[in-house]
Amino acid sequence: MSQLDLSFGGYSTQGIKDENQDAFAAWQARDYAVKDKGIAVAIADGVSACTRAKEAANTAVTNFIHDYMQTPASWTVQRAAGQVLNSLNRWCHGQYDYSHGGYSQMLTTLSSVIFKSRCGFMLHVGDSRIYRYSQGNLEQLSRDHSARQGSNIVLTRAIGLEAKLDVDFSRFALNKDEIYVLTTDGVTNFLSTRQIRQHLDSHTNDLEQTAFNIVSAALKAGSDDNTTCLLVKVNELPAGDAADADAMLDSLRLLPPLEPGHKVDGYRVIEQFFNGTRSSLYKVADEKTGKVYGLKTPTEYFEDDQTHLKGFLREEWIGKHLDNPAVMKVFPRPDNARFIYHICEYVEGITLRQWMIDNPKPAPEKVRRIVKQIIAGLRVFQRNDMVYRDIKPENIMLTDTGEVKIIDFGTVQVKALLETGEQEQEDYPVGSVNYIAPEFLIDNQSDFQSDLFSLGVVVYEMFTGELPYQPFKFKDYIPANVFEYKYRSLKSFRPDLPAWLDICLKKATQPEREKRFNAYSEFETALSNPKELIVSEQTFSPLLERNPVLFWQMICAVLCGVIVWLTWLLNH
Repeated sequence: MSQLDLSFGGYSTQGIKDENQDAFAAWQARDYAVKDKGIAVAIADGVSACTRAKEAANTAVTNFIHDYMQTPASWTVQRAAGQVLNSLNRWCHGQYDYSHGGYSQMLTTLSSVIFKSRCGFMLHVGDSRIYRYSQGNLEQLSRDHSARQGSNIVLTRAIGLEAKLDVDFSRFALNKDEIYVLTTDGVTNFLSTRQIRQHLDSHTNDLEQTAFNIVSAALKAGSDDNTTCLLVKVNELPAGDAADADAMLDSLRLLPPLEPGHKVDGYRVIEQFFNGTRSSLYKVADEKTGKVYGLKTPTEYFEDDQTHLKGFLREEWIGKHLDNPAVMKVFPRPDNARFIYHICEYVEGITLRQWMIDNPKPAPEKVRRIVKQIIAGLRVFQRNDMVYRDIKPENIMLTDTGEVKIIDFGTVQVKALLETGEQEQEDYPVGSVNYIAPEFLIDNQSDFQSDLFSLGVVVYEMFTGELPYQPFKFKDYIPANVFEYKYRSLKSFRPDLPAWLDICLKKATQPEREKRFNAYSEFETALSNPKELIVSEQTFSPLLERNPVLFWQMICAVLCGVIVWLTWLLNH
């Protein structure tokens, strides 16, 4: 399988100054890190008016790249890089020196390109520049954050300048043989775009020499500043997720139905404990260690369905990037694996659906213990920029010791895979229609609040055995709008439960997303400590919802007053 391959060349000099306050860095990741995090380059120019300008520039490029590479692989580039830059900015902004004016002494520009899959991601603040050279054309991608004040040019944005950082972010497609040019103003203030392009037109494969030539030309043109140039050439691009998945599928075979005693890549089948139309699950033992696992394999019905099989491989990737007691663990297959399957944690227990059957009218405390664990698991998906999208009783297991395990990652959406095209946005909603949030079902848009809605439906069902809304008659039914959702009071099925619990679940399952809880923690708190919820709902709810009788009495009174007034006018 092809992989992203870049080559680099850079040169930096202090020029006529006593100290070089520019810095650049590039990180060439290897193997899976290239696919998960990409390859990052950055350039910075410390503000010379600051006493720690050199430190600022070096800290910016090295810490940014290092910390970005440590962020979860499931995060989007924008989220990962944005959080790192905000932390870096806050630290630099706090480096005050009152003996030198009382402002931060670590101000610097920062311009970076992250190359991931077949996409490039630009992050830029300051007046260093990023260009793209392609087929003889040199295009400036960044915008200078500077302004003229009298005879001076001053930065309007920089790392450390203000407590809140505003970063330019853009995404673009990569093409083979393109060259990305990162320079500081010691180059661009003295060389025109045409002059830089001429050096690139005549470049050889020695990018470092070309960078040296550009810097030397700037110095000859009279540059009185530090001068730095970094060049990055795109040598190869990955074939893309579709081609990579096809290649993997070509090298792996579908397993036939297994029987106890069968062996697969070092695992011995003990028993089959689930057999569905989409997948089969087996209890297996590692022949070397004797440890028991679950083995999940797609069924033969989907042997020719490439979309389903690619989704199955993605499910394994998702599981390996999650780590929480409330989420089923997925383990790597052996390197010499010959078949398509997952090795996962073996969960001994029952589904939440079976628990509902066994516990038809549970007490609130009993439900709270389970919901608290489900929320802990869903938070893991949220923190990893994932949306589960199919929360329902069948996808939640309860172990014999009462622990919750969220299973089945087939519908999980990963924003990091969406941004690079490695996961496609479906044309239709996935999941079970009676649990899907309205915004996902109607508009095909989902986020963690969509999962919160589904969880609210599940909790309502745990208490009542019913759904908060009238179930749809057809599995593929899509409502026209949110007004088709009519909430059924919890107390109509369980009059023994407190009214505050009904308020809580009504808010969690609001058809309009903006009216729901804003966080899982709010829902969790409301289930345990309803006082604040009741006060807020009574304070901010419309009078029509809080006291409909009084509302209509007031309307009638107003109308009567209008009639009396109009009658008086007509008589006079």
